[in-house]
Amino acid sequence: MLGGGLTRSMGLDGAGVDQLLQAKLVTATGELLRVDAKHHPDLWYAIRGAAPNFGIVTSALVKAYPVPKAQNIAWLGAVTFSEDKLEALIEAVFSLDLKPTMEIDLLISTGGPPSNKPMIMAIPFFLGNASQGEEAFAPVLKVGPTSTEVKEVPYDRWGDFSKSFCVKGQRKPVYGASVSRQSLNPTTWRAIYHEFTTFVAAYPQAAGSTILAEYYPVQKAVAIGGATSSYPFRNVPIHVVTIPLYSDSKLDPAANAFGSRVRHLLRSADGLEENSTYINFAHGDEPLETIYGDNLKRLQALKRRYDPRNRFNQWFPLL
Repeated sequence: MLGGGLTRSMGLDGAGVDQLLQAKLVTATGELLRVDAKHHPDLWYAIRGAAPNFGIVTSALVKAYPVPKAQNIAWLGAVTFSEDKLEALIEAVFSLDLKPTMEIDLLISTGGPPSNKPMIMAIPFFLGNASQGEEAFAPVLKVGPTSTEVKEVPYDRWGDFSKSFCVKGQRKPVYGASVSRQSLNPTTWRAIYHEFTTFVAAYPQAAGSTILAEYYPVQKAVAIGGATSSYPFRNVPIHVVTIPLYSDSKLDPAANAFGSRVRHLLRSADGLEENSTYINFAHGDEPLETIYGDNLKRLQALKRRYDPRNRFNQWFPLL
């Protein structure tokens, strides 16, 4: 959340940092501070986007949105496509009129052993019932999936699909890129698919690898604005992360080369004036401007004031 906080309800409520009302922060000098819009507003700005550089958040007060249990559902699930439908799928996602109640993920992965057959999948999300979701995502469904496992799901099950990314003991040298809608280019995504299939064919022990693209409506995040928080990319709708997944450190060079190539393909098609990467998807080799955007100079000035000895320097350090 403190890095920005991408969330499937982002279209309605804004980013995760927009849900914070107050935080208790232990600073580099050992002070425990109450930080909010009235108390230490400069730190309030800094921790909502770059918190690990300024201290340890020990507790937080967060907004809640009471919803009756019967209404607290979303229509979501896996829609799988054959390899020959990739271009049509990308065009369909590009054509979507992404409303605040919508979000969609694209995944390139495999079905696992023994075949490790590559898979192309979309996970549409609609905050509402099945008939509304099917209407909203009709362009995607009309592409012609090989299987559809979409249904109404309660709130506490919305993130089930992501559990596979959190396997203990695995190596995950992620490479991310935050990109514009223009990056939904069929030629680019065919090249990305080729990179993925080539990598897992050469290294079957990395068949659990994934490329994940998350496409969000950003109207609310943009309307809230970034004047009081340091999360920099409110207007960027698509966040892509390449996740090579394996156990043997000998694969590190190949995995890093694979992730870097996919990132380059995305950036070459994104249409943005400057490279940008969501901090929680970043690899660590990016220039600080790519992570913090136009907020970098102000954050560095605050860092020199609150942590001049750079005690907190483990997560994309500002100095």
